[in-house]
Parts: sequence; C-alpha cells; structure tokens
Amino acid sequence: MQRGALFLEENYGVYFGSRLAGKVQVQRQGLYYRFACRCQISGDVVCRLHVRCGDKRENLGVVVPMDGGFGLDTKLPVKRLGEGKMEFTLIPKHEVSEGTFVPIYPEEPFAYIERLKEGFLAKKGEQVGVVFKEC
Repeated sequence: MQRGALFLEENYGVYFGSRLAGKVQVQRQGLYYRFACRCQISGDVVCRLHVRCGDKRENLGVVVPMDGGFGLDTKLPVKRLGEGKMEFTLIPKHEVSEGTFVPIYPEEPFAYIERLKEGFLAKKGEQVGVVFKEC
C-alpha cells in the first residue's frame, strides 16, 4: 500500500465468476474509500460490483460503459467495510446474491407482510417471491 500525505492506495483484481475481468483501484481518503473499477465484460448482462472485507459485504453499484469497457467510480465510508484485504466480484444483476428467498403463493397468506419494506421482489425460475437480507 502506498502512503501519501492524504491517502492510501491499493489495486485489486475484480472477478466475474472465476475469470479475472479487470481491476479496482482503492484509495483511502480520510473516512472514505474511493473505488475506481475498470473491467472488460461482454455487456450482455447488467453486472453489479460487490466488495467483501472480512465478514462485511457491500454492493457498490452497477458497472456502466466507460473507457472502452465497463467501470464504476464511487465512495463508501470506511466504517461500512472496516479495514483489511478486499475481494471484488461482478455479479449479474438478475442473480439473487444474498438473502433469503421467500416464495409468494397467490392462494396463501404471506407470513412476512410486515417486512415487505425490507425486501425486494425477485424471481427464481418461474417462482415469484421476496428476498430478505436476513430472515
């Protein structure tokens, strides 16, 4: 890690499945991390950039066409991730990457109705349901 007057900087690989797809430059700027991702993917599927540091995981956002490939520039408070070695992955937007999938059956009452604001609508195969981060 390079030490400068105002920031610390490190470069990481970003993976799409098991394939190295690009890199992420991480700069520590005071109480924030600044992420600059550049990657080469087909663009057939919308992908989100995820970072994991220890037991914490964050969705940094969707990579968009940039610099002849795809990329994302964003910031995140250090306290949301902590400090340590980071791992970066690209996950197709349509994949449910985390949480518990609760199917919705039209003929049955939905037991999690009070938690709907915490979840989001998803589809697994032909089954429609709600995904909650923790269930």
